[in-house]
Amino acid sequence: MTLKKVPLTGTREIPRFVTLPWLRQLRWSAVVAQAATVAIVRWGLGVSLPLTPVFVCIGSAALSNLILTKVPVGRGESPRFLAGVLTVDVLLLTALLHITGGPHNPFSAIYLVHVALAAVALPTRWAAMLAGLCCSCFALLFLGRESLPYADDPICGIGPNLPLTLHLRGMLAAFSLTAAGIVLFAARLQGALRARDRALAAAHEKAVAQERFASLATLAAGAAHELGTPLATISIAAGELVRSARRVGENKELLEDADLIREEVDRCRTILDRLQDQSGDPVRPTPINELVSELTARFPKRLEILLPEKPTEVNAPVHALTQALVSLVKNAFDASPPDGIVRFEVVREARSLRFIVSDEGVGLTPEVQTHAGEPFFTTKPPGVGTGLGLYLVRLLAERLGGTLKLVPAGSKGARVTLELPQRVDPE
Repeated sequence: MTLKKVPLTGTREIPRFVTLPWLRQLRWSAVVAQAATVAIVRWGLGVSLPLTPVFVCIGSAALSNLILTKVPVGRGESPRFLAGVLTVDVLLLTALLHITGGPHNPFSAIYLVHVALAAVALPTRWAAMLAGLCCSCFALLFLGRESLPYADDPICGIGPNLPLTLHLRGMLAAFSLTAAGIVLFAARLQGALRARDRALAAAHEKAVAQERFASLATLAAGAAHELGTPLATISIAAGELVRSARRVGENKELLEDADLIREEVDRCRTILDRLQDQSGDPVRPTPINELVSELTARFPKRLEILLPEKPTEVNAPVHALTQALVSLVKNAFDASPPDGIVRFEVVREARSLRFIVSDEGVGLTPEVQTHAGEPFFTTKPPGVGTGLGLYLVRLLAERLGGTLKLVPAGSKGARVTLELPQRVDPE
């Protein structure tokens, strides 16, 4: 049997390492760090600096970041755009280094931070181009050092006139900042890779579940086609047996056997219909009251229903969801004592709807909690349960990007929660 490919719905997007909001935050941190460094060097260490051009460079970086806040997030994720932003940062850093010592400025090591960021954020071609730009800009600092206004000024405290002790301390500070920046990028990259691996694993599991669902639907369609005629024949023959047994009157066992055959035939048809309906049921908005009316018609007694005060709709394949809720409620009644109450509750959340079914049965054993929802696993006696009810509910939840959870409900009973993602209007 060939498995058909099923498009994934509700799959999380694989996370990127560099996003536009994170880049804006990083650039604001750089602006604050540059301003703090200038303040420490000028007023803390008493080193004279050309403050006007220095703060023009820092202000230009801040202004470019304000402009960056107006860029849509989707556009800011392209490699070309990110490379452009990093290019602006390299040019501003070069201008700042040029007016604060040129090649003598120990903070020229900050170029390595931009190279590291480009290496992990951009494709190889763009990263190589940015690395070449950093090398070129660093080389230009050497070529333009004679044009500095303080090149021959013995009073200015930067450039070649900077004391060796301060220069070495500046190298230590620059090395520490560069190392911290590279470690920050590496840590973020590792976190992004772990998140991507989790997303890929979840997507793979969802794809496997969808393919399993597709294969099950294909098998059900084929089985329904192949078994339709034999089941109809068996049903007709069972009907004849029932009529013959009633004419005889005394053979009650024959009548019971004939009735049992008809019931089992109807049960087989119901199972095949449920499997077929799972695949061709479209997703559409449906009022919750429509689902509840089906439940009250199926279970008129001992079913307690709690609904939200505000009318609520659910976006789901209606027939499949109705069958899923009927299956959960039926399981709850089967697990409860004859006079037990089953509680059905619908809870509205900000982005989801939860269908909660609680029973008054004996509860859940660890084995049942572990294996519930697996195909053909059932705690019912042979001939009573097929082990497909919860399995189909779980497949429906995974198909819609939701979850199915089974937990003990206090001292006795169990609680089953079917949670589906929804766009719920605020109150």
